[in-house]
Amino acid sequence: MKSKHQNNMRVTIEAFDLHEVEKILNLLKSLNIKNIEVIPGPSGQAPSITKGDKKIDPCVLFGIWKDAPRSLEVIRDTNWKRDWNA
Repeated sequence: MKSKHQNNMRVTIEAFDLHEVEKILNLLKSLNIKNIEVIPGPSGQAPSITKGDKKIDPCVLFGIWKDAPRSLEVIRDTNWKRDWNA
């Protein structure tokens, strides 16, 4: 794979645990690859995800269209108009 014009290339491999990284590094070293750089991923806390308040009554929201009741089909027809033949 050697040629007159050598270009630098970068390969990114995402590993999820240290054992995977060790196996990949051992493989690359066995292939006599010299320039290996390991960049650790971000080590911040994961975002806090909480479930919604199940005590809220969703029926209250249905009064939004009390004067002009709509169904899902009507909403789709009026808001998702597409001209497929354009």
